[in-house]
Amino acid sequence: MLFWLLVVAIAVATALVLGGSVRVFAGDLNGSSLFVLSSFLGSLASVLGIAFTLTLIGIQLAAQSYTHRVIGLHTRSAVFVFTFGMFLAAMLLMGVLMASYARLQAPAGHPWMDLAVVWFVSALALLVPFAVRTIRLLAPDNIAAALLVRLNARQLESGDTTVVHVRIGPVFDMARKAIVSRDERTLELLVAQVQRRAEALLADAALGPQGLTQLARALGPEFRDLGWLASDRRDIGAVKQVVDCLRELICQAGGRPGRQAVADELYGAIRDIWKEAEVRFSDKAYAARLADLNESMNVCRLRIADALK
Repeated sequence: MLFWLLVVAIAVATALVLGGSVRVFAGDLNGSSLFVLSSFLGSLASVLGIAFTLTLIGIQLAAQSYTHRVIGLHTRSAVFVFTFGMFLAAMLLMGVLMASYARLQAPAGHPWMDLAVVWFVSALALLVPFAVRTIRLLAPDNIAAALLVRLNARQLESGDTTVVHVRIGPVFDMARKAIVSRDERTLELLVAQVQRRAEALLADAALGPQGLTQLARALGPEFRDLGWLASDRRDIGAVKQVVDCLRELICQAGGRPGRQAVADELYGAIRDIWKEAEVRFSDKAYAARLADLNESMNVCRLRIADALK
């Protein structure tokens, strides 16, 4: 929100300066224009270096948890592109003005120095939303929410599997990476975001039978793969988280008219996960945790059976 307010303010200020309605620079006094431009240019170059370093650090830390598709969300975002573009445009303008300094000393009322001042302040102001977005890159639930909010009923109804996969695929990629690194907290945050978005879509009256089928076909295999991966890594906690999330979605779908097809598809994924878990955790060393998981599955079956009645 702050970023778009700044963009509008920058556009308005630029239009007013170019139109001659606003003047912020009194004119060249004893070489003051050259001094101001050189100071601004040096400051922007230094700050741009700091912003670039911050970005590299953020991406390097994020690369430990996320895939390249998730990191690309930041580097291709409007905040990232516009902020760096503003810095480069302001520096280019100042460089051109310094090269044509002799003409700046003329008494004609040109707006270019005023524009340089406005763009200098604008570039610095844009650092605030830029820094906030870079820091948020390190929070998995923020990234997942930003990805999943783009998935809507219209896209599901269109039947375009590629578009749907682009929206949910990176989130499940992050979840798989969390399972491999045994980061249960990150996995919990990610599946919670998936569950929240799926519940919102199930409650959307605009989602028809075709969209429901598309949603089930998108989520079922992804959850099944997560459960199998967790079993393969001998991570019962992760298996339980995946099963619990699926159970809640099934109960939500089963309790809504016309949503049973989704519930059946997701229940099939739970059955597949459980079969794999029984094989993987058959060792006596996992007996206690397997009993725990078995109890969770029994509760799951009872709730699902009630929901599907």
